[in-house]
Amino acid sequence: MKVAFFVYPSAFQNRGGGEILLEKTEEYLLKKGVDIGRFDMWSDSIADFDILHVFGSVKDCLALMQVASSRGVKVVLESIFWSDLRRAFYEEAGTLKRAEMIARHLVKSLIPAFPSSRRKMFTVSDIIFPNSENEAKQISRLFAVPMDKMFVVPNGVDKAFADATPEAFLEKYGLEDFVLSVGRIEPRKNQLNLIRAMKGIDRDLVLIGDIVSGYEWYHKRCMEEADHHVHFIKAFDHRSDLLRSAYAACDLFVLPGWFETPGLAALEAALAGAKVVATDGGSTREYFHDKVDYIRPNDPADIRDKIRKALDRGKDNELRELVRGSYTWDKVAEKIIEGYAMVLKK
Repeated sequence: MKVAFFVYPSAFQNRGGGEILLEKTEEYLLKKGVDIGRFDMWSDSIADFDILHVFGSVKDCLALMQVASSRGVKVVLESIFWSDLRRAFYEEAGTLKRAEMIARHLVKSLIPAFPSSRRKMFTVSDIIFPNSENEAKQISRLFAVPMDKMFVVPNGVDKAFADATPEAFLEKYGLEDFVLSVGRIEPRKNQLNLIRAMKGIDRDLVLIGDIVSGYEWYHKRCMEEADHHVHFIKAFDHRSDLLRSAYAACDLFVLPGWFETPGLAALEAALAGAKVVATDGGSTREYFHDKVDYIRPNDPADIRDKIRKALDRGKDNELRELVRGSYTWDKVAEKIIEGYAMVLKK
């Protein structure tokens, strides 16, 4: 089988979990002998591929999906989707942006078959790869997509994070036993409420991530709220020893976003041995069960309370073993190949 990977044009301009998902999927499928090519609109013909695998339900990808379908190429969509009305009310955003988010969610909730580019993407796909059962159910409910089109493929983590040690990060930054959060600096990741929550807690907070273009104002708000305990560090390359070392050096990892499915960084931190506090938005509970503490991302007091409780308890291996046993990339790659085989049989 020959598979074309495709993503919306601006994806790698602000690197995040979606880009890592594509790269690691490619790496591990190649190891298993799958013929993968990143689709080049300038030189490739979609008809030369058996499968078009699209990462993210972003409307920029729709036209190629339609062309592929019309030429008999199977279309696989890794949806990477979640809709949370709470975000529309509480996220740092202007009035028009809030109104737009509320309107979109209400339309999807009340009229699931309402025409939209995203619904067209789900409709033209031969199979959809949501990252969780909850995501599959939400897509089905909000876009009138049959559940038998869904094939759940979980997010993965590289086994190398299990071997992480704290020395490299401690040597470079002089920090240990801190609270860590890794993610792009943008309103959806909710670093501002995390900074507010950490006030009164005598621990350093390390935020690793680059500013998303267009959200410089949000970074400025975070800087204004931050005190001397807050450290902003630019994103590391995902293969960097410093990233792994940061996970090993921290005492607690916090995933404060409005929703996560479930957040690659949280999986990596857990495998590196960190305690984890995670948002209750998205599919985090489906992955982590009762092994982490869950926060309401709109409530700094709740975030502060859960952080304090987590800092007061010792580390154990239960969360690490859960991640190691269920979510490594080699297992995810096998699941993807199973999905490919299913769609090729149709």
